[in-house]
Amino acid sequence: MEYQADYQDMNPYAVAPAVGISMVEEKRHESGNVSAANAEARAISEVKAQVLLAKQFPRNAGESMAKILQECQRPTLADAAVYVFPRGKEMVSGPSIRLAEVMARNWGNNTFGLEVLERRNSDYGVGSSVLRAYAWDLETNTYISRQFELRHWRSTKGGGYKLTDDRDIYELEANMGSRRMRACILQMIPGDVTAAAVAACRKTTSSGLSASMSDPKKRAELISGTLSFYDRRGVTLNDLEDYLSAKVNDWTADHMVRLKELKNSLEDGVSTLADYFPHLASGERDSVISKEQTRELMELAKKTGQQGKISDYLKTQGIAKFADIPAVRFDEMKAYITAILPAPTTEPAPAQAPVPDEKPAPAQAQKTADKPKANPPQEVAQEKLPWQ
Repeated sequence: MEYQADYQDMNPYAVAPAVGISMVEEKRHESGNVSAANAEARAISEVKAQVLLAKQFPRNAGESMAKILQECQRPTLADAAVYVFPRGKEMVSGPSIRLAEVMARNWGNNTFGLEVLERRNSDYGVGSSVLRAYAWDLETNTYISRQFELRHWRSTKGGGYKLTDDRDIYELEANMGSRRMRACILQMIPGDVTAAAVAACRKTTSSGLSASMSDPKKRAELISGTLSFYDRRGVTLNDLEDYLSAKVNDWTADHMVRLKELKNSLEDGVSTLADYFPHLASGERDSVISKEQTRELMELAKKTGQQGKISDYLKTQGIAKFADIPAVRFDEMKAYITAILPAPTTEPAPAQAPVPDEKPAPAQAQKTADKPKANPPQEVAQEKLPWQ
């Protein structure tokens, strides 16, 4: 005990060696402390270097703003840059996580990200993750973070189920964490910069859609693709016409912009269909297929021998696996898998075996020989017919 007291007096931050452990375990214990100390020192050095560079090369707000607005001229970014969500009786729009990342990168002298601090199991068998999203302006030393706990559970209208696969848990963490990270980034970047970026993206999207809507052929293709996207989610043409307060023949580029922003909102998980179309909240519209239906589709897919092709098709529909298929799309997916089932092969009928001679088998012949011969039947005279 005196040795331990002297040890702590000499180094108050050290961990005293455990009593009764072997020499090998003691060395491993010391090695773990050294590794942790080295990792901590390396992280501190990296942060110091970033802060030092940010001080030496401060951002030019005008140049950063120009870079952001130039990025917003790209149609691929502009189409996925803005989403809408209902707040009370109003529709509020905002930048998506993709636009937030572009703004942070071009604003400069900052860092942002998502960290998984801990994964643990609860007493009820459902695990949870403790995560932290953050955004740090290294130049002004403004640090914003959001720490939250996330249950490994996927909710559906029919109840829900726990997640056990690492991939499912990772996707859930990334999806839910991206929203907190976006909030941190938007709090770090000035609001007028964000408003200008959103307006620029809308202008880019509207310009591209105006050109497409002026061409009858492109207009038909654009509307058909949009209707197909919403139809797969149970939203009919009448629902969209009520949402836009306009018939399909009267849709303009502004209407298509609104539908694109609604699409971004649904894909980012900011809102659900029931938020815009309340009647879809009933009838299990947002639920996924049952375990029995999942098993049925998996067995059908196995029979096709083209599981890879079916998996790729699901990904194009925004579905990670069979268990995530919406309940309203079960019949559609079953019909798709059934259509690629191999056609049943018609096997040729087996060739008829030649009629064996009517000679008895040896044993049977011996038995027949032993039997007394019956008198042969007397011939019966038959009257011949005229043509015989």
